[in-house]
Amino acid sequence: MPMRNISFLYHVLFLVGAIVVAPCYAEQETDDADLGEFIEGQKWKEGDIVVPPFPKTDDLLKVEVDRAESPFNFYIDSKSLSISPDKGVIRYTVVIESDSGAQNILFEGIRCQTREFRTYAYGTYDKKLVKARTSEWKLIQEKTGVVHRYNFYRHYMCSEYLTPNPIDILLQKVKYPEDFQEAGENEY
Repeated sequence: MPMRNISFLYHVLFLVGAIVVAPCYAEQETDDADLGEFIEGQKWKEGDIVVPPFPKTDDLLKVEVDRAESPFNFYIDSKSLSISPDKGVIRYTVVIESDSGAQNILFEGIRCQTREFRTYAYGTYDKKLVKARTSEWKLIQEKTGVVHRYNFYRHYMCSEYLTPNPIDILLQKVKYPEDFQEAGENEY
């Protein structure tokens, strides 16, 4: 069959398909009007955030991350861990320490259901946590320079049901981390 005939046949079949399917879409629109009883649920809204005190060295727990080449050590302030009343967000203070001893301190939250994080406050040189000027939910990326968020989300803070792990389970996972070499890449 010459190429021109195949092209013509394709266009004819496309037009016939469009003519047959178009009434179905029009009918579907009128059917949706009958669903007037459906009421959309309230949009999720985060509650009030209370910034915890600056972390004390005695309360820090080292957290293993699945990135051997990372030049940082990560610590969670065990006293800052909390789960929002609506069970949507787990909050924590993380201390990120470089090999030279320099530290960044962040008070953050992870929303397990949407795989997002938010930074609420930053540590200052005078040992205070100060609210961030801007703070919005952002997607947790697996391959970024700051590896702790993905690791916290995947290995410690969120369950396979995309809900925050209870704090006792989280602490157990931090104290007895999985062997990342054997764990594989079971993404949920």
